[in-house]
Amino acid sequence: MVDFYDNPVQMEPLVIDDSRPIFKDLLGLAHELSEASACLDAAVIPATAKSLSELVEGLNCYYSNLIEGHKMHPSDIDKALHEVTEKADRKNLQSLALAHIEADRWAKQQSLGKETLESFLLNVHRTFCQHLPEELLRLDDGSMMTPGEFRTREVQVGRHLAPKAETLGRFMDRYQQVYGQRLEWAQKGGLPKLTSMVSTFAAHHRLAWIHPFLDGNGRVARITLDAMLRACGVNGSSLWSMSRGLAKTSDQYKAYLAGADEARHGALDGRGNLTEKGLAEFCRYGMQTAIDQAKYMASMFSREHFQARASGYFQKVRHTDMKPEAAHLYLHAFVMGEFERGEASRITGLAERTARSVLSDLIGEGFLVSDSPKGKVSAGFPVHALGSLLPNLYPACDFDITPEELAEIRHRKKIATSRFASGR
Repeated sequence: MVDFYDNPVQMEPLVIDDSRPIFKDLLGLAHELSEASACLDAAVIPATAKSLSELVEGLNCYYSNLIEGHKMHPSDIDKALHEVTEKADRKNLQSLALAHIEADRWAKQQSLGKETLESFLLNVHRTFCQHLPEELLRLDDGSMMTPGEFRTREVQVGRHLAPKAETLGRFMDRYQQVYGQRLEWAQKGGLPKLTSMVSTFAAHHRLAWIHPFLDGNGRVARITLDAMLRACGVNGSSLWSMSRGLAKTSDQYKAYLAGADEARHGALDGRGNLTEKGLAEFCRYGMQTAIDQAKYMASMFSREHFQARASGYFQKVRHTDMKPEAAHLYLHAFVMGEFERGEASRITGLAERTARSVLSDLIGEGFLVSDSPKGKVSAGFPVHALGSLLPNLYPACDFDITPEELAEIRHRKKIATSRFASGR
């Protein structure tokens, strides 16, 4: 019986042997995932995709933290996404939200390969931890976690005894060698790409199994899984959330992770120390979950269905404090991608001054967004309207708000816009 693992051979197999009957099924799922994600990318207009990608950053943050037992309110995530606040003014959950979003955004700018995978992990952890207050870096034993450094002591996660700290370097070298090479193979397309996609889910389990950091492993592993999928050409525009799928099937997620921790189940269970069948089942679960999320988001953005939900929102929810023409402007941005601000009068049929007022209201609440104070506007997805625009994106919550809360949102947006315009 192993006390603490001390040799990388003990985490074999790292990939599923292509001679196994299940491997063909896994390749089929990889192909289905590639197709589902590509169809969503093609269906969403680029300008709208940019706003949707920002929304998905919030989903990743919310659901990844939920898996770790931290339930946030979407409004806290919205503040982290859109506002600059001093550390002293943030609550712990807001700090966690900002930390996750910053680490996720940093990861999107990186490329992964056999020479960069280990440094990527360290930097994701460092970026995440650097945005946390001191109390969230303090561990249960009173010691402080060092951002961006592998652990230097032993840990046990449930029944799993992670590799000895003094041997982590060898485990991580092997991890980078195998999975980094697979990521580079993905660039060839075809079968190598599909094989690499399967490997990303195996890599997710093995990273959790190694448990390289004293804390933050789950969040880092999920951000890394997203990055690996992007490196394989999947979800490159970040239009769906893997973490949402994992959180909504959290019990299965944890059960499949634990199942792949087990020792080999006899001579027919691969050639490594750990169970190949358990690892394959985790990969199957992961890809099925990813397919579900890509298809779910595609259904949310079906033009006909989205237009009906948006029209209903403006007619039924906001009919007392926003002109009916607001829906025309918003849906025009959604369908066309973007438009010049000066076109508001033509699109709505309203007088110039009235059209500008409607446009200003939509920008003030985040229904329309822009890269500059006078630039083109595109469709946004404000958190207070998500319950109507994109139902079930978050857990059953009522995102419709009171007039007082709406006034506060407008005030915050006005301050944020003023900072943006002044370059602060």
